[in-house]
Amino acid sequence: MSYNKILDNDIKSIKRELIKLVEVTKSQYANTFESLKEQNLVLAKEVVDGDIKINDLQNSFTKMALWKIAKQQMVAGDLRLAVGGVLISREIERIADVAKHICAFTIKYNPEPIEIEYISKMFDLVNKMLNIISILIENYDNDQHKKVLKTEEQLSIEFSNLSNILAIRNFEAKNQVESKKIITIVRQLKNLERAGECLINIEETLQFIRTGKFEELQETIINNHDTDKK
Repeated sequence: MSYNKILDNDIKSIKRELIKLVEVTKSQYANTFESLKEQNLVLAKEVVDGDIKINDLQNSFTKMALWKIAKQQMVAGDLRLAVGGVLISREIERIADVAKHICAFTIKYNPEPIEIEYISKMFDLVNKMLNIISILIENYDNDQHKKVLKTEEQLSIEFSNLSNILAIRNFEAKNQVESKKIITIVRQLKNLERAGECLINIEETLQFIRTGKFEELQETIINNHDTDKK
């Protein structure tokens, strides 16, 4: 087998395993959404327990990608994919952690319909971004900057609005138990906002893989917010 053929197979393996990690995370999110909506505590427990599988996949991917970098004399885009893949896999693992935390919250607090609605609003946006990233990894020449930026902006706005609503609820809380539950809901929303930031980091890495240039998308978002306020 020629050297180029071996290298091509290595690149395909990296993309295949990275996509597998994303798909397993998407499955976790689908199960989290169902467990939250249906108050399915058995399914929620499966998500919490299943998080270790994603950790194992992330560790395996990192070892595989680093081995291929060491084994092959990768250059340019191929090397950026291998190195970028390691960075992306770490961000995906963090995003998967959010699903685990939401399910742990569901098991412990048995949230009310209005509380489920709060979480679901932001959850839907993170899931939308995750689907966009999945498409981009399969074809990382496909630049969907605007979709990622717009969805993350919506996520930030939603977090701000819901945080204000919950702050009022916390002020009006009847007891410490109710207040603690409200604070825990805010933490879940903050975790979802951070998941959006992880997805922005992934898109930044994909942009680097595509072009060899690194663009700070967070700065773009901040500048857009500042422009909107004027």
